[in-house]
Amino acid sequence: MQELSGYWEGYFIYGLGFELPFFGERVKINAQLTFEDSEIIGTLTEEKGPFSTGKTVAINGYVEDFLISLEVQYSTNPVILEDGFTTEEIEHDFTINYNGTINFQKKAMNGLWYMENEIESHLDLEIPPAEGLWVLKKVKKPQSNFDYSLLGL
Repeated sequence: MQELSGYWEGYFIYGLGFELPFFGERVKINAQLTFEDSEIIGTLTEEKGPFSTGKTVAINGYVEDFLISLEVQYSTNPVILEDGFTTEEIEHDFTINYNGTINFQKKAMNGLWYMENEIESHLDLEIPPAEGLWVLKKVKKPQSNFDYSLLGL
């Protein structure tokens, strides 16, 4: 599986838990992943947007047969306020889970991401869980205009 180690590019899509105009929007993601046996470790960077942090964070997971499970931990989250458009950065820990399948021949993976929003903050917020789709494809560095220096490379 070491041939899968390297650079990956793709996107995630805002799904349930997001209202228009955000529902269905794509956010570019880029990763540097290391596959060792069935374990995966690396970093993930997402494009900065209304609900995406633009940060580089650790990602880890595993592959079992053709199933893949990845987990990313964040410590802040842009939260939509009651007006439906304003966001505020809330300091808290939360996890995004990426589950899906991997195609070894095409060196591509995709699936469903989800997060449960349990927030304790100075704001009185009740935020529903959110989910959407995601896709990553292995690439040679650099294939896109993505700035890999954000990954510390």
